[in-house]
Order: sequence, then C-alpha cells, then structure tokens
Amino acid sequence: MNENQKFDSLSKELTFLTCELSRACQNKEKFFASTFNLTLAEFKCLRLFTGRSYLSIKELASEMNITPGRITHILTSLEDKKFILRKIDQTDRRNVIVHLTSKSEPFIKNLNESHVKQHKEILDKIAPENRDLVISAIKDLIKAIKHWSEKS
Repeated sequence: MNENQKFDSLSKELTFLTCELSRACQNKEKFFASTFNLTLAEFKCLRLFTGRSYLSIKELASEMNITPGRITHILTSLEDKKFILRKIDQTDRRNVIVHLTSKSEPFIKNLNESHVKQHKEILDKIAPENRDLVISAIKDLIKAIKHWSEKS
C-alpha cells in the first residue's frame, strides 16, 4: 500500500471512529445525566457553571451552540428543579442573567466529582501503558478538529 492509499484508509477509519466516539460519548453523558435526574441538555448547561455562579442567556446559548428558544426551555426546566434563577441584568435590562441557587452549588460539586469518577472508571479500562498516549491522541484530535473548523 502506497502513502496515498494508506492516508485514504486512515481517513476512512477516522471517519468511522469519530462517529463511533461521538455516539459513545453521547450515550455515556445521557446515562450519567439520568443518574442525577437531568436531561442531557440540563446536564450540559449546569456543567457550564463550574467555577461560576452566573452566566447570561446569550453566553449559555453560545456555549451550548443552541438557539435562545431552546436555552429558554432548558432553563425553565432547571428553574422548576430549583437549580437556577433568572434575573434581569441591572446594567442592560435587555439581558437576562442566570444565577445558581444555593441548592445547585453542592449539587454541581457532586455532579462534577461523580463525572470525574466515571472517567476514572473508563480510564481504568485502558492499559496503564496506553493511558498517556490516549489522552495525547485525544488532545491532538480536538486541536486538529478545531483548526479544521476555524478554516471552514
């Protein structure tokens, strides 16, 4: 097999593997969220508050890459669960700021700790001598995808 054929073969394999990885991660995150009685979208939203006590709706919609209408639906559900409060921005009344409640802060801490524990269990399934290589390869893949998407 020449270099072009090898590159084509690796590209096809990467196509399959990235789709498979995306599905596996989606299923893993969906299962994890359900153990905390959250939807996947609620889980992803709450994770954005790690180290922060408030975010604007614009920031949340942008970070999650969803429409303001969809973020409103997610926030209504989180508000019903008493995890967040929406307040009008006093400096610009057109903006809404989403604040964590006192109930959500320990919940998010537990959520994050459990998320790390879940990934420790996954990492434990990888041979110790391959763990650094896997992490390095994933970092390289993310960097390459971001570089590609910035140029597209």
